[in-house]
Amino acid sequence: MNAENTNIVYVPKESYIEIIGFTTYAYLTNKITKYSGIAGGRTRNLGEFIESFIYGKLAEEAFKIFLKEKLSLEVLTELDIADFYYGAYLPDIVAIKRNENYDWSKFWIDVKETRRDQKWLLVSASSIRTRPYDGYGAVKVDLPQEHLLLWLSEFPLIKNKMSSEWFNRVIEVAEKIEKISCTVQGFVTYQQLTSNENNAVESKGSAHYFNGEDPLYDPYDSSWSGAVVGENYGYFLSDMQKIPNWEENLKIRFEENQRIISHVPIPKTKSGIPSKKMGLPGEYAREYEDLRDAYQSYLENQLNSIRNKNNGCIKRSTSWFSQKL
Repeated sequence: MNAENTNIVYVPKESYIEIIGFTTYAYLTNKITKYSGIAGGRTRNLGEFIESFIYGKLAEEAFKIFLKEKLSLEVLTELDIADFYYGAYLPDIVAIKRNENYDWSKFWIDVKETRRDQKWLLVSASSIRTRPYDGYGAVKVDLPQEHLLLWLSEFPLIKNKMSSEWFNRVIEVAEKIEKISCTVQGFVTYQQLTSNENNAVESKGSAHYFNGEDPLYDPYDSSWSGAVVGENYGYFLSDMQKIPNWEENLKIRFEENQRIISHVPIPKTKSGIPSKKMGLPGEYAREYEDLRDAYQSYLENQLNSIRNKNNGCIKRSTSWFSQKL
């Protein structure tokens, strides 16, 4: 068995359903913007909205399962919280369990989903510079692209018209969704991901700064060349597993629960006023000089409010489909 396969975890169907519920709730209540610059500046429909979120959310859930099964860490993601909270710069792992209580995350991780034959973990340079995280996880998500078949088969008017070939395909998809196979490909710190920016031209190793003009490459196969990508920081996925003691170091980071990146300036307009584009309420932007500190406070205040409203309980006990609109 190769190293990659030792970190396979399975996301249960119930989590898949709750992701559908969460994203549908966010769509119907306008909690998250439906606008898509990628789609020509138009508003996404519900199907597009779900499809754009589901793989990333599955990656987060898989990483959570990995932390519990492999590292004995119980954590919460956005999906687990008893109510919706806001923020454009927030961690994917929201809270860490300590005995019977939860500590809010100060060690912020961004979990990235990968698919099929993807060779690189890529994080856009603009994201790294304006909203950096302490670490980045990579998870390969094996959700069938035709997962919508499962939902179509729940409509009797459609199901009764299906040929045996159609129905057999539905059964295949349903089996894969019952336990969605995901592979945790590794974890890198901010420093590991950005370590090769200054000598990117001279060295083509595991970490690489893509300047927007050079193509993807394989450090072990000089004959392979991929597409030219935009300005990104990248880490070769198969080498993430080779980082010495990365699992133990990840556990220590979560147990220490401390921020490790440096100062993150709050974006300001030419007149020196905090920019509204950062999605931060004005009082936080005025009080803090550091964007990460501001969002840390914004997140914790929201989570404390949710906990108080739910009699001290932060963890969700009902389905997102039962959330009031």
